[in-house]
Amino acid sequence: SISENDPVNWVYPKNKTFGWTIDNWGPVVIPRKGMTIELNPRNFQIYQRTINLLEKQKIKEKEGIFFLDEECVSTYTFRNNYYFMMGDNRSNSSDSRYWGFVPEEYIIGKALVVLFSKDEEGFKWRRILRVIR
Repeated sequence: SISENDPVNWVYPKNKTFGWTIDNWGPVVIPRKGMTIELNPRNFQIYQRTINLLEKQKIKEKEGIFFLDEECVSTYTFRNNYYFMMGDNRSNSSDSRYWGFVPEEYIIGKALVVLFSKDEEGFKWRRILRVIR
């Protein structure tokens, strides 16, 4: 079992407040365009990277007060839709658990057909080559 107390095992946002691991991640709300969050120390740790890096806004916290482009704010409204991306090998993938949310504009394809389907019991023959709706 992966220890939540060991910082080596922590994933996004990688800090002791959450102690999230690949086996115990969340709960978290994935941002969507128009969604407004209340800025507090917990939300700030989750969404700061998305706001600064992906929304290209300058948000920071100083002594419990939040500043967006040097203006004091208590909420933030997202400009884009985001997604959580899980790797195809859940236990051994670098995915959103490591680097956070993915903006919709970064998604460049769409799955059309199930090429391969297998679980602990074996192949799921009825799913192979099925069109995804």
